[in-house]
Amino acid sequence: MFNARADLTTKDVDIMVKKIDNIYPKGSEVVMTLADKLREEGREALIKTAIKLLTKKFGSLPEEIRVRISKLDLVTLEVIIDGIFEYESLEDVKKYIN
Repeated sequence: MFNARADLTTKDVDIMVKKIDNIYPKGSEVVMTLADKLREEGREALIKTAIKLLTKKFGSLPEEIRVRISKLDLVTLEVIIDGIFEYESLEDVKKYIN
């Protein structure tokens, strides 16, 4: 039904759910579950990326930082990853995770 795409956005998923809901209302529940799973997988990938980049930049991260990063939302994770070259210390990163 769907082709695998690496660039699938939340908006794309929402459009697909609406189309399925119009055609087969019960099917949208299954797709929403799938959409939630895909969002969580994307979030987990961003967590791994943030931890990996910060570890490469600053060395071993304190467990407290790792735990806090693992609880962040998508937007904050993206902000941290996007700013990786601007941080001079972990203190700069802590501004986003406190």
